[in-house]
Amino acid sequence: MLRFLIYGITKDDGLYSDPDAAIDKYHYWRKTSDGVWDRFQDFRQNVVDKVKTGMVEAYTYRNNQIGAKCIVKVSPNMVEYLKTTPNGNPFDNLSSLPEM
Repeated sequence: MLRFLIYGITKDDGLYSDPDAAIDKYHYWRKTSDGVWDRFQDFRQNVVDKVKTGMVEAYTYRNNQIGAKCIVKVSPNMVEYLKTTPNGNPFDNLSSLPEM
């Protein structure tokens, strides 16, 4: 299983009651086929689909440390998005990651 370490986000211009649902792109580290960690970015739905199918485990990544695990949630408007599982550290939330 691949592991995405999300270090940054890009928000869209929509108004959402949940700041995690406003994220349009995720910026992450993952290992390439050569086993080297490299940076990637992808749109919300592409990453959500990979997490949903079990192809990828996603975690927040801040200050060179793996943070909270991300799971798929659905907003009241039927928007699928990643949400961090509570781990007691408020800085591990996706919406607190730097905007790119």
